[in-house]
Amino acid sequence: MMKMNSVLSRLGLLLLLCAVLQSCSVSKPIIENNTEAYQLVFEDQFDGTAYNTKLWTSLPQREGGSPWNRYVMEDAALAEVKDGNLHIRARWNEETDLPETGAIQTKDKFSFKYGKIEVRAKFNSAEQGGWPAIWLMPQNDVYAGWPNGGEIDIMERLNNDNFVHQVVHQSDGNAKHISKGKTPSITLTEYNTYGIVKRPNRIEFYVNNKLTMVHEPTGDFEKRWPFETDYYIILNHASADKGQSGIDFWPGLVTSTENFPLEMAIDYVKVWEFKD
Repeated sequence: MMKMNSVLSRLGLLLLLCAVLQSCSVSKPIIENNTEAYQLVFEDQFDGTAYNTKLWTSLPQREGGSPWNRYVMEDAALAEVKDGNLHIRARWNEETDLPETGAIQTKDKFSFKYGKIEVRAKFNSAEQGGWPAIWLMPQNDVYAGWPNGGEIDIMERLNNDNFVHQVVHQSDGNAKHISKGKTPSITLTEYNTYGIVKRPNRIEFYVNNKLTMVHEPTGDFEKRWPFETDYYIILNHASADKGQSGIDFWPGLVTSTENFPLEMAIDYVKVWEFKD
């Protein structure tokens, strides 16, 4: 998500096939996907009327930010808790003719190095230009700067797609960028679960408890593997504009605001660490 200029977005799409054939090939998990191997260390069921500020903070607004956070706004209506869900939204401001988007994070409040994270979510409203995501960033970079520090995208959905992207970003230190993904189909009218199991030198990706992708240090990137550190959680619903900014948004530009506000409803976020 801390992305996508035109070069990187095109590169990411080109490498999707590479991801399946190379280090993202699906294999049997080293640790089976069951709760006996883990102990729960973080849980939010989003009960009550607001998100828990002991666990989450709103991302600050950033003038001229990256595509994903360019229109982030600190507004409770964009990250509303009701009916047992976090409703993370992107709305359209008719006066400015621009989007306003919600985003919350656990930075400086909770992070984990190894273990399992699972998020149960559904999409209540979607539109061309919409870009909801569930992802992880390093609390303290092993290698400074993006994408050197590494990024783990548990789920990204573009527009009205009936599949999701699961993506890893890192660098070999020579201005080369890697983006690998797998796109399993989902049932749009139902909740789906998205998660990873993070181990030393291995990241397993899951959709609805089925292993979809494995990322391990290989090739030019083996010497600069940045993922052996704590990662915090980001939940957001980005949106493109209509072209006013001149930014090449990964999901493309908004062509209609009929379905706004766009919304991802999150039922829970859970994190387990491995038992000793």
